Amino acid sequence: MDILIVQIILGIGLFFLINWIGKHSYSIGYMEISIFVKTEEAPALNFLIRVLTPVVYIIITSTILYYFRLDKYVWNIFLVNIYYVVFRLLFNLITNRGLLLNWYRQFLYWGAIIVISYFTYDKLIRVKANILPDFTTVANELWIIILIFVFQVTNNIRLSQDGTFKRKQNYLRSRLHYFKSLYGKLIKEATQNEALEAVVFAILIYEDFNRPKVARVIENIKQRITKKPHTLGVMQVKSDKIISDLESVKLGTAKVVNAYQQYLDKLTKEKGEYYEYSAYYEIIANYNGGSRYQSEVADLISIIKENFYKDTNDTLDPKKNAL
Repeated sequence: MDILIVQIILGIGLFFLINWIGKHSYSIGYMEISIFVKTEEAPALNFLIRVLTPVVYIIITSTILYYFRLDKYVWNIFLVNIYYVVFRLLFNLITNRGLLLNWYRQFLYWGAIIVISYFTYDKLIRVKANILPDFTTVANELWIIILIFVFQVTNNIRLSQDGTFKRKQNYLRSRLHYFKSLYGKLIKEATQNEALEAVVFAILIYEDFNRPKVARVIENIKQRITKKPHTLGVMQVKSDKIISDLESVKLGTAKVVNAYQQYLDKLTKEKGEYYEYSAYYEIIANYNGGSRYQSEVADLISIIKENFYKDTNDTLDPKKNAL
């Protein structure tokens, strides 16, 4: 039983480790899960990170366990990577990321991880004396050079983004319809403007993506324990008490409407000129700071307006709305 528990913990630990590596590898081409369509700049790098990292992980972990004479935990240690795959699958399903995934590619990744992990365990890790590689022969060095060459060639391949674009569109359509069914009437009555309505839904979808239900449950528990204000609910509104997702949407929508009104009042007071991008950025910045947040929510607003509000005549320009 203790072997099972330790290996499951190692599998979950691998999940967080790979996420951390991915987060710090954007500059060299690592492709993250996102609601935005991005070109996959380094397919070979993505394959290496997603498939070989778990294999390297169990090799290093086994070496450490052997060193501290904890050999029993190395028994069938390839199962650690199976637990990792299962945990990642459950995480993606629970956090509503299923529509964003290329399932064919994911099963390819996961299948490769399991097969290579078992082969590595059976041929290398299981025999304690084989855990360290032998680079004494010319053949080993030659194969390393060949593998580096293949990596460089495949890493320059650019894959079609058509499938990715469709998955993003399906995800946005699914989440928008879902939230409209729950809060559509509330948001429409509060905004009285379809352009502003699109802003609310963009923030709602973005916040839900980054703080899925599981994370929000943990935030509620944390608030109950610390009694300190936290951003809570599906729209991540700061509160010193537990609020429901419905209350969060009410407060979040009111915050967006108030920010828009403040922007209009500022224009009137300063006799400034209206610019649509300024209106969006003022509202978004009021809701949450950070250049990346503002840029990505603004992009999401454009996508939602273009695809789901293309027939509206509403705008955030008060002069045009008055016509």
